[in-house]
Amino acid sequence: MKGLLLALACSASTAVGVTVLFAVRDVARRAAAMAAVFLLSVPVYLAAHRFTPADLGFLPPALVEPCAWLDAAFGLVVHAALFAGGWLQLYNLADRGFSLRILIDVAEAPAARLTGEQIAAGYGGGRGAAWMREKRIEGLVETGLARWDGGRLHVTPKGRGVARLFGRLRALLRIDTRQ
Repeated sequence: MKGLLLALACSASTAVGVTVLFAVRDVARRAAAMAAVFLLSVPVYLAAHRFTPADLGFLPPALVEPCAWLDAAFGLVVHAALFAGGWLQLYNLADRGFSLRILIDVAEAPAARLTGEQIAAGYGGGRGAAWMREKRIEGLVETGLARWDGGRLHVTPKGRGVARLFGRLRALLRIDTRQ
């Protein structure tokens, strides 16, 4: 139980740390920054697990795992799962969720109604759908998944590998890939 409680505390601290980081700094590669904050929290979790009592001073004996390394490993897995399957996905959805951004734009519009043309022009708080497309392409280029050549976007070998991997995953999960 100690590992679980420390994982919950570290997970919450990681979320607060990421939120503060994004509030005080303009971070271009948000997912990488989040991963760095998470990785910095791992030694904190391990130190907290190592230097706190097995019962944390309040747990009943029935909830104390006698094998400290097993308890620590379990908590670390929970911490990683909360980050990768929870916080990272939540921030990604809020930061890059195309449909969610459209919903927010429409909800913020007078009478909560927009035409298709208004949605495209006002997407992303007035920056427009073209801005979103350019932002996404810029991200592909910055991460080495694509490159510009002669005014055309080309997939790099790294990008081709990522596309194959996720294409196979989409096929395996039967996620519609038709355009």
